[in-house]
Amino acid sequence: MKNLRLLSILLTTGALALTACGDKNENPSDGTTIGDEASSSDTTDGGDFGSDSGTTTTAGESDSSSSTSGGFVPETDVPSVSSCDPFAQDCNEGEKCVAYASSGGTWDANKCVPVNGDGQPGDPCMYSDAATSTDDCGAESWCWDVNMEGVGTCTSFCTGSADAPVCGVNQSCSIANEGSINLCLTTCDPLLQDCAGDGTACFYDGTGFVCANATQDIPTGEPCGFINDCIAGNICLAPESFPSCAGASCCGQFCDLADPGFVCEPAGTECASFYEEGMAPPGYEDVGVCVLPA
Repeated sequence: MKNLRLLSILLTTGALALTACGDKNENPSDGTTIGDEASSSDTTDGGDFGSDSGTTTTAGESDSSSSTSGGFVPETDVPSVSSCDPFAQDCNEGEKCVAYASSGGTWDANKCVPVNGDGQPGDPCMYSDAATSTDDCGAESWCWDVNMEGVGTCTSFCTGSADAPVCGVNQSCSIANEGSINLCLTTCDPLLQDCAGDGTACFYDGTGFVCANATQDIPTGEPCGFINDCIAGNICLAPESFPSCAGASCCGQFCDLADPGFVCEPAGTECASFYEEGMAPPGYEDVGVCVLPA
């Protein structure tokens, strides 16, 4: 079913796509260095939710900005055939606008489906499959973080618009798969790894840090393909970030810039600021990542 899988930012130059593999973010904000997309000339990292540029609602904000985060799985080249707007929720009464896999792969378009239940955000839910994309959540949410048994959690749609998305306090609007997915995900601290759900960890979605399923638990220094492939406390980075990397990207550690005793792995890497000077959101000033020294 839909175990979240997020593409590494360095691996994609366009919007990230979610995978239906499972199965269910966009461009990093201009303030990031390590976490910027591959299309950015100075980026040394990888992350991979997103593609198009966007901003992130920082912890404690209730609406203002959101993250246009790319995706959880590699996008196909099939053109979008969206029939509804996930922000406008412009379906007929008794229906809601959701993402689905029009080509049988990952989510790449939107359609109206019946509202088959009344599950509220945070409630457990049952998801059909990526092609049908029905669930038992109410009209304001979609079944997300679905496991192999098809059980997930009802997660609120972002409101507002793609240019000015709105979510609740301590949430970020992650816009994925070229806009077919827009969900309010819980923000988190990559150093504290403070996500509450079992099997979830704090990952960078291309614009900010959100809680997502950890799908592979790949250790530091090993090849990865998606942001949430790595073990908690790691991010999928470009191979140039390491002394050696046997894949197109590898898992690298987050580190605390305020901790002079932190020892980075693998050997030869050093703790560098994740954000450009003066660009870190409040509370994220000490977030670093272990990479080769510049």
